[in-house]
Amino acid sequence: MPVTDDDDPNTSASAAKFKIISGDPAGMFSVETGPNKQEGIIKTAKPLDFEAVAKYTLVVAVENEIPFAVALPTSTAQVVVNVGDVNEAPIFSPAEKTISKPENVPVGTPLVEYLARDPDTAMKQKVTYKVGSDPAGWLSVEKDSGIIKVKTDMDRESTFVKDGLYKALILAMDDDLVPATGTGTLIIQLEDVNDNPPAVVERLVKVCNEEPPPILLAVTDQDTESNGPPYGVQMTGDSAKNWTATMNDTSTGIILRLKNKLPEAKYSIRLDVRDTHGLSHVSIVEAQVCNCKGADFACTDRDIGAAGFGLPVILGILGGVLALLLLVLFLLMFMRRKSNMKKDPLLPEDDIRDNIYYYDEEGGGEDDQDYDLSVLHRGLDNRPEVFRNDVIPTFMPAPQYRPRPANPEDIGNFIDDNLKAADNDPTAPPYDSLLVFDYEGAGSEAGSLSSLNSSSSGGDQDYDCINEWGPRFKKLADMYGGGEEE
Repeated sequence: MPVTDDDDPNTSASAAKFKIISGDPAGMFSVETGPNKQEGIIKTAKPLDFEAVAKYTLVVAVENEIPFAVALPTSTAQVVVNVGDVNEAPIFSPAEKTISKPENVPVGTPLVEYLARDPDTAMKQKVTYKVGSDPAGWLSVEKDSGIIKVKTDMDRESTFVKDGLYKALILAMDDDLVPATGTGTLIIQLEDVNDNPPAVVERLVKVCNEEPPPILLAVTDQDTESNGPPYGVQMTGDSAKNWTATMNDTSTGIILRLKNKLPEAKYSIRLDVRDTHGLSHVSIVEAQVCNCKGADFACTDRDIGAAGFGLPVILGILGGVLALLLLVLFLLMFMRRKSNMKKDPLLPEDDIRDNIYYYDEEGGGEDDQDYDLSVLHRGLDNRPEVFRNDVIPTFMPAPQYRPRPANPEDIGNFIDDNLKAADNDPTAPPYDSLLVFDYEGAGSEAGSLSSLNSSSSGGDQDYDCINEWGPRFKKLADMYGGGEEE
């Protein structure tokens, strides 16, 4: 707010000071003098609330820093402040709510209705709720009503409970385009329920089997004192034959005694411990008994047969493992040696003479066979018409070829089978065609091959030249050249 003064500038006589004289009973605003001493600056001193006061009419007075020399009227100005409405977060009432419930409340039970109000009364917004922080996951809240229910079983002895109190954070949101969220804290004071039986703290005790002193066992209970001591104890099973158990003077501990001398071993003692309300639990205590006297306990692991495996058992196990490893090693060596053995050939090496194979049918003669020569083409002029049809073979898997048989009698089947396999071999050239050969031997006077003279009638032939062909033809020379048999 600028002002004017006819006094000398930049003096105390012209310097102005301002104050609000009306319209601000709650002290929501303040006014200061600007740097040039000729203007007033109004500021907010407290947060404004549209829903509380939407409009302020302030009266501001101005005067000089030094009093007037003569009586003069004070200048005033009226300032109107209109408060704008903005979206505000819902407010829980109260901000922190405490309730008390037993820890064994059934699942689904309503605990409390925790509501928040929307301060934006002019906007008419809807408030919804959800759980913001629930460390143990015990709670749920109805979206529209704000009723909080038990989702899972609560436990006062949980690590999420501190001093019997469980805290959860509840959120309230409006439905503005940019929703505002308010928070409220729910504190549940869990009342203890006798749901935890007492138990023996010790799990292993050591005792001599001669004149042993009594053993004091501690008892613990997670419930409060009202659901704990005084405790009671009773032996169960076969433990009562050799042991006794009684409570101490304060009924907070168990005195365990050995009645009969027992051999060295570990024994299981079953103790049924109950609290003041009769809730009980069977605790199992392992007692290590050794050959000693009184409180001078001296026992080694070797002396306790029932405590674990003895040395003979351990050595037996190690021996069995070693034997198994050796067996596996020998088996691997045997398989490797067997795989390296050279396979025997199908035919003896002596029976191979380059392209001449020994079939053990030398000089055996032959049976006359009548061949139908009509299937052969006689002469070039009598050839039937042959058509060539080149086709692309279809994809087929690779055939399996039979190995050469050792028995010469199977050579025919061997040739037929491998011929069929070769016909179906996809690795053959891409285009196969029928090759036609001219018939040779037209006009021959021989009716069949059997009419040819065999080696038995070749006496006038000279086979001495075979001996000059070298050692590879020695067998043939012996047959036809009259060589000596080996």
